[in-house]
Amino acid sequence: MHLRASNSTAPPIESAHLHSLAHRAYEGLLGILLSGELRPNDVIIERRIAEQLGISRTPLREAIRRLEGEKLLQRQPGGAIVISPMSVEDFLNILSVRRLLEGAAARKAAGSISKQELLGFRKRIAALAREQESGSRVVQDLGPDLHLCIARAAGNQVLASVIEDMGKRTRLFTRRFMPIFQRRTQYCEEHMALIDALLENDGERARSAMERHIDSIRAYVLDKLAAF
Repeated sequence: MHLRASNSTAPPIESAHLHSLAHRAYEGLLGILLSGELRPNDVIIERRIAEQLGISRTPLREAIRRLEGEKLLQRQPGGAIVISPMSVEDFLNILSVRRLLEGAAARKAAGSISKQELLGFRKRIAALAREQESGSRVVQDLGPDLHLCIARAAGNQVLASVIEDMGKRTRLFTRRFMPIFQRRTQYCEEHMALIDALLENDGERARSAMERHIDSIRAYVLDKLAAF
């Protein structure tokens, strides 16, 4: 007796395709949020976002649900999806957590990150320091890429996930105040100091460099807020 195969699950190829579309939708929508194109409490208009990303609304809805779960989007009582607002107090609390966790991660990562990776970051930062304009997505990803690389090298996946999440929240808040070109020299110097410490396997120096970098973000944003 031959049993007919169940159709309750999608074929592997179809399932992988759907997963790929959902991931593309997530990365695309997250990129829009982090670009500053939309502001806190702005409504997500599915049709417009789907057209902008060149995708259908089905994977976009999956992305929206995922970002709701991450608390970066929130559903209003009437059903509208908006960009989650963040208070200054929340932002400062996030930086306090980042300072503690990322300082510890940088100290632990010293000696674990390959020299090749670090030299690659050094080359990208040197290129940024020479640029006149710095609005490209590649430049915007440079800092987060380095921070996540360090977090993963610390060898604790839970720690890396928390650091990645806190980084997203920081960027959502600071996009209004921190176009990279406005503090490019300081941005590059801070990251170079961090990389140099890691290249020399100096964990304490790496921790201090990371803490100074996060303190610098805090001071810059508070200065901008005071000017409003």
